[in-house]
Amino acid sequence: MGDDDTMVQRLDLEVDEASLSRLGWQIDEVEIRLVTTTYSEWEHHQEIELSGTARFHGEDWTDRFGRGDYAPVLLLAAGRTGEPVPPQYKRLVMETVTEVSGRPRQLSETSSPWVCETPLTPEEITLRITAVDVEEIDSDFDLAPVQHTVLPVEVIDASTRTGAVRLTVTTSSAHLLHDPYDTRLRVHLAGSAAFGAPAELLAAHLAVHDWRDQDPTFEDQCPFKVSLPGLVVEVRREEGTVMRETEVSLDGSIPVSEAGELPARRPRWMADVCDDLLYGAPAPARVVVRIVDADGL
Repeated sequence: MGDDDTMVQRLDLEVDEASLSRLGWQIDEVEIRLVTTTYSEWEHHQEIELSGTARFHGEDWTDRFGRGDYAPVLLLAAGRTGEPVPPQYKRLVMETVTEVSGRPRQLSETSSPWVCETPLTPEEITLRITAVDVEEIDSDFDLAPVQHTVLPVEVIDASTRTGAVRLTVTTSSAHLLHDPYDTRLRVHLAGSAAFGAPAELLAAHLAVHDWRDQDPTFEDQCPFKVSLPGLVVEVRREEGTVMRETEVSLDGSIPVSEAGELPARRPRWMADVCDDLLYGAPAPARVVVRIVDADGL
């Protein structure tokens, strides 16, 4: 502790090298610190500082699922050790391939500060750098409050082209996050996308584009792509009334190359729906997530 009552502690960081390497990312070096400033015995301000260097190798990004000119987003996950609430995700790099290629990318981020009576220790914070193929998140470098309410989540697959592209949901959670001043709803979803044989992808492609050819062949249509399904997130009261409905378009697709080749792996996706609840409004009781065709949004 120094004269200004500020203590700096190093934090452990997990680097998801397997996911990063598939998407062309390499972390050269990174350091994360927990900064605690003490104002009184019962008042402490804390924040997390990150600095480092990353590199993007476009030649390693072989399977691309529709991000266009943008490189896969580099993500930092920040959470509380042992807590059931999923980590918050912060976009560290969101730039075009041209902007990030050929030079080191400097990383520098500071979290939102929080005030506490008892400071968190480094062991109570988990941090991870990762990346996914497609994300629609609420980018926020913060720790979720300890006080929370768990809401049940039901996932219904209402898409019609599951033979061509089907979303698999491996993580689904909904929480009311309570801090001293307000309550925030967060629905977090993640998974992968399975895709079918070339004939099934072709049928889905033709159905969307309404081709009028009598008998279009797979070879004639290559290259083409089939969009990933989207999500409709319904927040409901106890009696079933829908309080809020949010559409999430997963801006990704399964590409078929000019030579008719399919990707060698499934894409991974992640999505958040977050909403501040009005003071005094009825609390939601459950969440229903419907998977729908992309053109149905």
